[in-house]
Amino acid sequence: MRAGQLICILVCFIVLMVVSGGCAYTKKDVVEIPCAVADNISYTADIAPIIEANCAGCHSAASLTSGILLDNYDGLKYYAQNGYLYGDISHAPGFRAMPDGEAKLNNCIIATIKKWIDTGTPH
Repeated sequence: MRAGQLICILVCFIVLMVVSGGCAYTKKDVVEIPCAVADNISYTADIAPIIEANCAGCHSAASLTSGILLDNYDGLKYYAQNGYLYGDISHAPGFRAMPDGEAKLNNCIIATIKKWIDTGTPH
């Protein structure tokens, strides 16, 4: 094999590697599959457990550090119906990102809360 042919093959190989590098799988390419949100969402069955797990540390009568009570239906309903609950948990501009100092809730939890709000905050 002549040197010219060898160089040509090597250049083609390098070009192929560079071009195919754009096809490589990276973690950021993973598309999140939308979750299935139930049709009949209620405060008692669906929302109260989410609030207990993610919000009660600061927003309950037992450990009130924020001044905002969300550990009962009436308190949560007020914040849900005035737009603060969804604005805060979805990290919308102009709202305070919640949970404070922690990662944003996952999209399924946010979708569940949004559906509860959109269906009239059923108890």
